[in-house]
Amino acid sequence: MVLILLVFGWTILTHWSSYTTPYDPDYWQERYEKSQWVKGWESEETMGDAELYAYAGWRQIQGDDPTEINPEIPPFSRYLFGLFILIFGNQNLQALFFGAGLLAVIYLMAKEVMKDELWALLPVLLFSLEKHFQEDLVTSMLDLPFAFFISLVFYSLIKGRSNPRWYLGVVISLALVATTKMYLVGFALLGVVVCYLLFLFLVFRYQDLFWFLLFSPLFGLIYLGNYLVYFLKGHNLIDFKELHFWIRHYARVQIPGYPQFEIWRILLLGQWHTWWGEGIIRLKQWSPLWLLSFLSLFPTGWFIFKKGIRKNLSLLILIIYPLSLLAMYSYGLPYPRYLLPVLPPLYILLWYNLKLAWEKWKK
Repeated sequence: MVLILLVFGWTILTHWSSYTTPYDPDYWQERYEKSQWVKGWESEETMGDAELYAYAGWRQIQGDDPTEINPEIPPFSRYLFGLFILIFGNQNLQALFFGAGLLAVIYLMAKEVMKDELWALLPVLLFSLEKHFQEDLVTSMLDLPFAFFISLVFYSLIKGRSNPRWYLGVVISLALVATTKMYLVGFALLGVVVCYLLFLFLVFRYQDLFWFLLFSPLFGLIYLGNYLVYFLKGHNLIDFKELHFWIRHYARVQIPGYPQFEIWRILLLGQWHTWWGEGIIRLKQWSPLWLLSFLSLFPTGWFIFKKGIRKNLSLLILIIYPLSLLAMYSYGLPYPRYLLPVLPPLYILLWYNLKLAWEKWKK
């Protein structure tokens, strides 16, 4: 715990100005109007994704249509950024909230599986040292809130085994995933959860699917509620459908010949096939632990097969968690930071297997 707090605190101290510099809406408005987002790639100024999300959030919290700026991104995360700017005067403080929340959920998931508080802290420590995690702690990118809500989905799914009211948390978290960064991931995860619950229904558990279906209307209400201002500005459901159709094809239309399954090259080899013509580059953030953690899926799967699914549903969920995300990312334009929500369950399973090996060695 001390080591985790030291790593977290050191990141804050070494980037103190990122959290204390007041947000200047006038400056960023002028910067936006001169940037490539308005004038194309021949513009005088460039504006990064993090700056764009923060500016869009500020405009949204002032009451603007959430699809006027950066319409391919769902509005919820940008509302959060705007809210932090409004209350605290800074766009990066939200990253500390989501970063700490993500570490807490990783610990709780690991504790559910390992039944040991010390062992449960080890994957948290490992993840806190991740370069992508530390980089996102000092910026207003979407990956931290996205990873936080995804982790809440699967933690709530694990807790639903003992208390079916946790399926309310599953539904709410799924809706927040869909409205944070990629709506397709949220809807695809909804399908993954339904398939998992159908499997339980067909095998031995009946109440799980009932409780999930009872709460499921909240998913649509939360998702549509994020676009309330969009509808109040005069848009209708046909516009809403066309917007999502456009978002679905936005990335692929830009780079139609980009190969699929490139996310696996990033995870297993630390190589990124860039889409702007630079070719394949080595990732400085890559660690051999990514590959080792992925390989830990196989002994875990064998353990479940030997001991039975009924007694190891938590482990089954932790296998479904990363594999479903990797399957979704296989068909898009991947960025290395997309692995931020994939690594927590892999690190938990890595330490789980090490714990089993340690206990066998002691015997």
